[in-house]
Order: sequence, then C-alpha cells, then structure tokens
Amino acid sequence: MADPLGAPDDPRWLPMRVQWTPEGPLVDWCHLGDVRFTDPFFTQTIGQAMRHPFNLLFRRTTPLDALPVGQAPELRPAGFIFHMSHCGSTLAAQMLAALPRNVVLSEPRPLDQTLRLQSRVAGLDPDRFLQWLRALVVALGRRRHAGERDLFIKFEAWHALLLPLIRRAFPRVPWVFLYRDPIEVLVPLAEMHPAEIEPTMLGLSFAQVGEMTSAAFCALVLESICRAAIAQHGEGGGLLIEYRELPQAACGKLLSHFGLCYGADEIARMREVGGFDAKRPNVPFTPDGAAKRRAAGAELVALATSRLDPLYRELEALRRGVTPPP
Repeated sequence: MADPLGAPDDPRWLPMRVQWTPEGPLVDWCHLGDVRFTDPFFTQTIGQAMRHPFNLLFRRTTPLDALPVGQAPELRPAGFIFHMSHCGSTLAAQMLAALPRNVVLSEPRPLDQTLRLQSRVAGLDPDRFLQWLRALVVALGRRRHAGERDLFIKFEAWHALLLPLIRRAFPRVPWVFLYRDPIEVLVPLAEMHPAEIEPTMLGLSFAQVGEMTSAAFCALVLESICRAAIAQHGEGGGLLIEYRELPQAACGKLLSHFGLCYGADEIARMREVGGFDAKRPNVPFTPDGAAKRRAAGAELVALATSRLDPLYRELEALRRGVTPPP
C-alpha cells in the first residue's frame, strides 16, 4: 500500500525501486543507514541493505507524485557519466566514490525505471515527467554524512539515447561520455545480449529485433548510442573520454570538466582505486583488449568495421578538436 504521508523525512531512506501501477508510479524505499555507495553498482549496495532485518520487517512505499517538487538536492549534482558500455565508466565512478565527500550512484535502478515511463505510459505529460525525474534525483541526493558534498550519477549505457531529455531536466550539470574501440565493446556485449534495451528506443518492433542476430542487434545499439553522444556533444556541456585515457583522465580532465579541485591525498586515493578491476575491486586491473579482439568472430568484425569504426573515428576527432572525417 502507498503511504499517504508522503516521502520519508529521514535521509537514511532512499528510493530503491519505481514501479508502475494503475494508480500511477510508486516508489519503494530502502533504509540505507550509514552504508555508503562504494560498490561497483547501485543494486549491490541496496541488496546489502535489504538483507538487514529492519528492511525485511519495515517497508515504505509512496506515490512518486508525493516526492517534493522544486527542491534543490542537498548534494550538488556535480556530474553525469554516460558511456558506450564496457569502456571504463564503472572505474571512473569507483574512483570518484573513493572519496567520502562524494556520493556516486552507479546505474541506479529507480532512475532507470523512471526513464522508462516516458515511453511506456501513453499520454504522459512531458512537464510532469521532468518533475518526476528531478524529484527522484533530489530524493537520491540527500546528505547522510556531514562531509558529503557532491552527487554523481553514472547512467546505464542506453540512457545516452535520452541525453536531450536528461539535459533538459538538468541543463547545468556537466556530463561526460566514455567510449572505446568498438570491437572491444561489441564482443562482451554480444555475449550478454542487452535485453534491457527496448526495441522502441531504437525505432524497431520486437518482431524486427527477433529477426536479427544478437551481434547485429548489439551493433545497432552501440551505433545508436554513439550517434546520440555525437549529436549531443555538438550542443555543448559534454566531455569525451576514450578508454585508453583511463585511469589518468579520471584524476585530470574529468575533474576539471566537473569543476572539481582535489588535494594530493585525495588524488592519491583515487589513483590507488584506479589500479584495480572496477567490477572486482580487490583484484588488480589486467588489460583485456587483446583477448576481446581474439574472441571476435567474423560477423562481429564485419559489423564493427562497417557500422561502428566510422563513429569511433568521429568521436576521436571531436575529442581531439579536429575536423571529423567525412
């Protein structure tokens, strides 16, 4: 049942899920306590908190419309991270999360679920949707520790398709787009098949996607993401980072773009985290580009060469500030 009293006042309660019902969208809350978002992904931290007996016994659910509208987040939205997938975005997020002053939400599920409402709910008023989006970020960006200052959000890869919409909701927040040599992204993506990306986001029906190979669908996904990033980069406010620039870029150009200036000890801590595998924080980083290239079959190589390499070269030209190739 929805709580008629509205969103919890205690900042230790954070949204963990948004679900659509005939009465409208509802927010499920999780009592996070003092746990920080230091795991590679938002869902891992929430899963840890939900195993606590308190969260098993006491549940809070409120209408999304009950979230306060027009409030500024307690934490400053300092930067948004978009990416091509499998290209170092989790590492950049982990390096930022290493500092207690930062709250880093890595692919927060409730934000993804809210973004999906835009295409799933017929007749949804655009202004109401933007209010939901802003209110949810306010709820996620509440201060739970005295030293916290800045909020960073790493979006899911497909969210780059909604960059114009997200920037309309948060026009002053700087953003970055991380990318990588396409074949090194296409290989792991094809292995997992990104089923979370709805065909309608690519202008296709489910039947059309059903007729495609997994490799072809993944190539189309990456093509659409890269085209969206290139188009939005022309509107300003964005920074391009190529995978090979990491981890150094996370301590340099990324911080500068986000308007941040850290001390030597903080930079050292970020660099320490940057030496480990982003998804397995206790394992030293090992380059995997060569292995991914060896694993690429003929279809993946052909798709990367014909459809993705031209976009990669255009991104590289934009990053370097030179005229993109024809």
